[in-house]
Amino acid sequence: MIVLLKTAIVLFLFAWTFLGGWLVVRYNVLFGPHRDDPAETPGARSFGVAHIGAVWIGTFSLAIYFLCR
Repeated sequence: MIVLLKTAIVLFLFAWTFLGGWLVVRYNVLFGPHRDDPAETPGARSFGVAHIGAVWIGTFSLAIYFLCR
């Protein structure tokens, strides 16, 4: 059972890393100025990027913690 859980965590980490790389590659399209909302401020966009980064890093570190435990 432990091997199955650790395998699932490793597969999750591969998928999570792929998602993070995709977000970095598509950064300008995903987090750039929005065409439909010209009133959106750069501060709102940077807060969104910081929130996504914190969630990504936090989830990655929790997965590593449970993998090594």
